[in-house]
Amino acid sequence: MMENNTALKYLNPDWYKTPEGELIVQQLYCPNNNKILKHFGILEHPSIAPGTQEVVFKIGVLGKAGSGKTKTISVLSGKPTVFPGYIETIGIHVKNIYWPAQVQAKTCLFKLQFWESGESCSKRYNYISTACLEKTDAVAIVVNRADRTSLDYADSKLDSLTHSVVMLFVMDTDQNVQIHDQELSQYARRRRLPFFYLPPHTLDLKYLAPFYNSLCDFVFSNQHKIISDSL
Repeated sequence: MMENNTALKYLNPDWYKTPEGELIVQQLYCPNNNKILKHFGILEHPSIAPGTQEVVFKIGVLGKAGSGKTKTISVLSGKPTVFPGYIETIGIHVKNIYWPAQVQAKTCLFKLQFWESGESCSKRYNYISTACLEKTDAVAIVVNRADRTSLDYADSKLDSLTHSVVMLFVMDTDQNVQIHDQELSQYARRRRLPFFYLPPHTLDLKYLAPFYNSLCDFVFSNQHKIISDSL
């Protein structure tokens, strides 16, 4: 299990609270509303100090139809979690999300590229799934605690995935819980998978920061290991 406040291996968990960290984090928010994360277009970029290293990770997001892949990405981009109902993604949905951090005393800007696609389109056009998972640094499978079949999907998908870095994004629910904490912990141990609970309050930095610090540290640690092993 990966708690969002677990001790980090490379990132300084409290750096975002320092004057330098606060200054950069504020660049991620809308200028007229410091509670809403800014949407950065393809050609846009946060204003950061020259020489700040940018670390780019591509994360493929998988999950059964209706499990909440698009909602997950919206939650992580800081949008309010209000959805009128299920609407399947057409084609490929890509969202760039930035998060600054201090890695081994060096300031870095993580650029997380989340890729997901609708199930119907993926079945109809094989190249869509290939594009989403090609050259990914990690794969996240969405598990919705209100839908047991989302865990069954994850179980079947894990047997066919060849990626070395895989994790679960767990979406909590106010509805009838079908997947309980103990079962989820046992499953993660059996499959040797980390899992991340999505932040409960997307507009509150005290929830978003620990999540992103843990996620970036996990992916960075695994990529650092892959690079080291290849040397």
